[in-house]
Amino acid sequence: MPIISLLLNSLILLCSASLQHLAAEPLIENNSTLTSNSKQIAYHLSAGDKLRIQVFGEDDLKLDTLVGKDGKISYPFLGEINVNGLTTQQLKSTITKGLQGSYLINPEVNVSILEYRPFFIHGEVKAPGGYPYQPALSLRKAIALSGGVTTRASLELATLIKESDSSKIPVKIDLDTVINPGDIITIQAYKRIFVDGEVKKPGSFDFQPGLTLHKIISLAGGFTERAARDKIYIVRDANLSQKPMEANLSDAVFPGDSITIKQSFF
Repeated sequence: MPIISLLLNSLILLCSASLQHLAAEPLIENNSTLTSNSKQIAYHLSAGDKLRIQVFGEDDLKLDTLVGKDGKISYPFLGEINVNGLTTQQLKSTITKGLQGSYLINPEVNVSILEYRPFFIHGEVKAPGGYPYQPALSLRKAIALSGGVTTRASLELATLIKESDSSKIPVKIDLDTVINPGDIITIQAYKRIFVDGEVKKPGSFDFQPGLTLHKIISLAGGFTERAARDKIYIVRDANLSQKPMEANLSDAVFPGDSITIKQSFF
């Protein structure tokens, strides 16, 4: 008897410890719709999105379709549906209500996105054009998808026209800016540098980060024999109304600079 009692007591203690352990463990919910900041992002459908619509147990109602330029799709029994601006959940509700009663008792509808409508990137990238949107897309990722930037690209001059902005006014962006479907990115080139006066090949030249007067004069073929090497003047792009300022060969050069090398009279 004491042995049975001892075994029962041990079993009770073991079960109690297991229950306490389970209570201490947090429940983990699988929620793929949440972002890193726990905010759900609603994606609104528009022209160019490719959808898959399925109804459980009804193979004839499975449809892969592209949202037309008018924002509509055509679905069996229901005809044309305007999906522009709807979320997939709202479209699911619309189709469910349309099928319920007249065609099916309790339809189980699922709507998923096979391919997002494109965003567009133009200017100084290696492969400009339209690319399918990807969730959590940033300017950095958009540039990678388009093959990277050219040597003339100025990320400081990157702009964005948002599809949702009716004014269509470009705004400056940085590498971490969020890009949405239908957005238009433009990456402009650095303004060219102008060199004239006593150099062998006066003209305009592409800006390069780290460029100095010494380097830009070398690109312009070097000084002529009549050049006054101590009389180099720069007009900054942002200060065209101001007088030229004297410069040294080690000075940095900036996009849009206009450089003049004066003639020596001795």
